[in-house]
Amino acid sequence: MAALARLLAWRFLTYRRKDANISFMLKVCFLGIFIGTFALMLTLIITNGFEKVIHEKMQGINAELVVYAVGNKIAYEPLRQYLLKACGDVVAGVSGSAVKQAIIDDDLQTVLVLRGVDQLHEHTVNVLNQKVVMPRLKDEQHRSRLFEKLLVPDSIVIGHKLAKEKHYAVGDKITIMLPEPRSKKSITLRKANVIITGIFNVGLEEYDNNLALCGLDQFHEWFDEEGVDQLSITLRHPEREGLGAWIKKLGLVQGCVAYVQARLHTLLGRDAGMEKVRAALQAVSPDFILRSWQDLYPALVSSLKLEKYVMFIVIALITLVASMNMVSLLFMQIQQKRRDIAIFQAMGMEHNLIREIFLYIGMFITLLAALLGLMAAGIVGFLLERYPFIELPDVYYISYLPARLDAEIFIFVFLVTLLIGFIATWLPAYRTRSIEIARVLREE
Repeated sequence: MAALARLLAWRFLTYRRKDANISFMLKVCFLGIFIGTFALMLTLIITNGFEKVIHEKMQGINAELVVYAVGNKIAYEPLRQYLLKACGDVVAGVSGSAVKQAIIDDDLQTVLVLRGVDQLHEHTVNVLNQKVVMPRLKDEQHRSRLFEKLLVPDSIVIGHKLAKEKHYAVGDKITIMLPEPRSKKSITLRKANVIITGIFNVGLEEYDNNLALCGLDQFHEWFDEEGVDQLSITLRHPEREGLGAWIKKLGLVQGCVAYVQARLHTLLGRDAGMEKVRAALQAVSPDFILRSWQDLYPALVSSLKLEKYVMFIVIALITLVASMNMVSLLFMQIQQKRRDIAIFQAMGMEHNLIREIFLYIGMFITLLAALLGLMAAGIVGFLLERYPFIELPDVYYISYLPARLDAEIFIFVFLVTLLIGFIATWLPAYRTRSIEIARVLREE
């Protein structure tokens, strides 16, 4: 019987002599759902791109996890070795850093944030080494050891905005003034001559205009102290591997199950690696505080999520309004087919089967329009992701309009569109029960 309902629905849709108004409304309905789905999908692709790109940029610069010790310095190398041994299955890299302020000895007395980093391991927790623009490397394969080459004794690496403002270049010698260590009653400054061995371009004002990097050993020598202020940690993320990698590793069934579980954990914000690191730190000392990079920028993370949800709701409402054309279309269709419906009922066709005819009509239009809308949005999103040709002003953290295609977003938008279309279809289809057989057959 379902096949009969589908056949009749297809005949109603493709009948060439149908009313011109119904034919026009069908096109309007199809076009409205197509545009609504396209706009909803493209909006989510772009907002998802903003969220992912900015997350990757901020996470790459700030490290994924940061460990502090309340009121104390961290014994760097022992804790680093302990974490790599205790959490080696979830920890990809560990590096330490310490921060002090210095002053450039020039006419403006510019304040500089001086960060001492581990030259050997800093590249395992962030991408600052990839942001070095001067000197230019001939062989990119050696970039992981770039800080080891640049952060030699009595040298620093500075941001490009600071270099541009001061007219500094690689190889220039400058004088910085450092606070005298262990001076309690007054601040005493001493001079240190340094060489600029590199210039980086992060894209953030706080880095490019005020930050300078030096070797951790050099930092300890300048300030006569040991340990680090914070420990930066990067985790392993097997859930980010593609489905093919999981299947190759665990087999077809187990790989698919493990991939779905990993994706669900990611969507729910669960991170088993972070919890394992937290437990390992608490076993050493309760004074350790573990923070993720999101905790460093709570306003930015919240604004990106809020923007994504709000844009989805607004565009989904537009899709809902477009789907309301389906109500008008099916009411007109039912009104035109009153005589056919009455004849079907007189021949013994059940109300549920008649309702299915118009449900099939509405869902076919919704399905086809949604698929074409998703396809068009996917093509545009692919072009934006592959060829970022739309530039953004400097107020954004990125210089181009980003786009990220995720299968979960396509599935979610498709299901939401089908749900909206089903609601808009069910309302008029349910009204077929109100048709009076005797009256229609007598009068029409």
